Amino acid sequence: MPGIVVFRRRWSVGSDDLVLPGIFLFVLHSTWFVILSVVLFGLTYNPNEACSLNLVDHGRGYLGILLSCMIAEVAIIWLSMRGGILYTEPRDSMQYVLYVRLAILVIEFVYAIVGIVWLAQYYTSCNDVTAKNVTLGMVVCNWVVILSVCITVLCVFDPTGRTFVKLRATKRRQRNLRTYNLRHRLEEGQASSWTRRLKVFLCCTRTKDSQSDAYSEIAYLFAEFFRDLDIVPSDIIAGLVLLRQRQRAKRNAVLDEANNDILAFLSGMPVTRKTKYLDLKNAQEMARYKEVCYYMLFALAAYGWPMYLIRKPTCGICRLAGACSSCCCLCTSRPRFAPGVTIEEDNCCGCNAIAIKRHFLDENMSMVDIVYTSCHDAVYETPFFVAVDHDKRKVVISIRGTLSPKDALTDLTGDAERLPVEGHHGTWLGHKGMVLSAEYIKKKLEQEMVLSQAFGRDLGRGTKHYDLIVVGHSLGAGTAAILSFLLRPQYPSLKCYAYSPPGGLLSEDAMEYSKEFVTSVVLGKDLVPRIGLSQLEGFRRHLLDVLQRSNKPKWRIILGGTKCIPKSELPDESEGVTVPSNRLWTHPSDLTIALSASTPLYPPGRIIHVVHNHPEEQCCFWDQEEPTYFAIWGDNKAFEEVIISPAMLHEHLPHVVMEGLNKVLENYNKGKTALLSAAKVMVSPTEVDLNPELIFQQQPHLIPPVLEVIPAIMPGAHNSNRRNSSTR
Repeated sequence: MPGIVVFRRRWSVGSDDLVLPGIFLFVLHSTWFVILSVVLFGLTYNPNEACSLNLVDHGRGYLGILLSCMIAEVAIIWLSMRGGILYTEPRDSMQYVLYVRLAILVIEFVYAIVGIVWLAQYYTSCNDVTAKNVTLGMVVCNWVVILSVCITVLCVFDPTGRTFVKLRATKRRQRNLRTYNLRHRLEEGQASSWTRRLKVFLCCTRTKDSQSDAYSEIAYLFAEFFRDLDIVPSDIIAGLVLLRQRQRAKRNAVLDEANNDILAFLSGMPVTRKTKYLDLKNAQEMARYKEVCYYMLFALAAYGWPMYLIRKPTCGICRLAGACSSCCCLCTSRPRFAPGVTIEEDNCCGCNAIAIKRHFLDENMSMVDIVYTSCHDAVYETPFFVAVDHDKRKVVISIRGTLSPKDALTDLTGDAERLPVEGHHGTWLGHKGMVLSAEYIKKKLEQEMVLSQAFGRDLGRGTKHYDLIVVGHSLGAGTAAILSFLLRPQYPSLKCYAYSPPGGLLSEDAMEYSKEFVTSVVLGKDLVPRIGLSQLEGFRRHLLDVLQRSNKPKWRIILGGTKCIPKSELPDESEGVTVPSNRLWTHPSDLTIALSASTPLYPPGRIIHVVHNHPEEQCCFWDQEEPTYFAIWGDNKAFEEVIISPAMLHEHLPHVVMEGLNKVLENYNKGKTALLSAAKVMVSPTEVDLNPELIFQQQPHLIPPVLEVIPAIMPGAHNSNRRNSSTR
């Protein structure tokens, strides 16, 4: 950071990003230098063979090229390791070293062509096998380096690089009108660049009008996010490492303070005396939680055969293959299903419909009848299925989450859109992509009369009086919540279960209203419930702040994130910005620059946050203690900050969410209902005086369980000198 300027153009790579490429080329050239030296000076050649003499002359010249390459690459590595992310003055001479290295590359290209000519002339007639093999190796080595450099140049090419350099130079001369024109050109160029990238990403899909609109909106979003930011991809990686270290340092500092209400951090969330846990001892609360776990199975089933194979990688293949045995992808025959089942746009073998049915059979849910399955996948048009659960007396609409690039486009169209709810004239706003998806599903249900078929499925069993349930995970969760708004006027008893919903989904008033019928589930440090346009603004501000405060080389920061360098590379908050002020022009000094005025949006409904403690890491994996899982009631506005962690993507996966929900029940059944740290926070009771002395006075029979559970909740509690990172 900033992007390096070569040939009066900015490139999407920093001068401190060349450490690894330089090391790779240096090792490659050093190895080949040693091999070629041994071959040329350690072996004897027949003086009567013209090919051998040509090889010696060619090889000595190539040794000189290799030596020049190694010297240039050592200089690149040394320069790239100097300075800091923003402190680029020690690397100002990098562009001149790159010019020299490029000149050497041109000579390498000439030698590669000469080598091909030699091979064409002598490879068949030459009797010296060593000469032929060495020349072939030199040619291959040359072309590998040349092709790798060409691919790298294509990857780091910035179409707006020249405009960016002109704009930066004009800013320093204070030319207001020209600055405005250049800024406008830069924004248009960046939006066009992002549009091209999206089209390449979706090159194998048919483009519709809605998809083209999504391209434009998402490209504009990315252009706005990176507006006025002279950063490269590796800066974002380093910023994430620094941000994670800052968050951990702040949590430790809070726990070290003597006077505060925070007792511990579970999955990065603060736990206080006011934290409300699910009272699983209460029969009604336990039944509600089990219902949440139960309908997660429907959200899992919506993913079709991919999720079925992920959960059952061995036996799942056999079961699906047996069901699809009568189908061939080259023929038009379709597998037979029960009468009354409508399947739209499944593959020729019907694998998704079969996987959904097998999913319920494997879970001993034979009373679930599939009525309608839509596998149609397009931008703003999400796959879903409708089932009748005779056991629970419910009709269930299950909406699939993100599984394709088209779904990703729907996710990224995150502007605020008014909810089309009849009879309401307020300011209910929602995520635009998911509002359009919900409207599509509602229209599909009405056109195909799917719900009428479901409620009239078996009048003898009373299906007419069944209640309606809407479920989904991720993209499906957001769409399900908004679809519930649209269907609730017709079905007042409707309930919705949204698993890992997006954070930027509903405006505040709509979010408050949704608590009447929507229950959301968030697992641990899941990234998606913390991401929306307004959340991205804060995330960008924090990211730029830690980058400005850091005075360490980028390579040390990134290696520190991989534990190759265990000590923190984050400077103390008291140090302030250590970057010289004359270099801050490469980066906007105003960190409050926001994305286009975005309305704050929040996750829907009442939130069950499944959290866990963090046992200390052990040297042997078999000694590693399993984390203990708890379920607490979360605040919709508490998911404003992205918690940087390796688990922030893993804990979003649907089968991992299912495991987390089940582990809460497992921990409860094992009796892990005890206390957090020295404050003795009860897991099950929701309203209890958490004064430790009062707990022991009122319930003396709890003392033995407490002593047993403290090590499980707070590893190292018996050693007062060892500080736990998540518990005070």
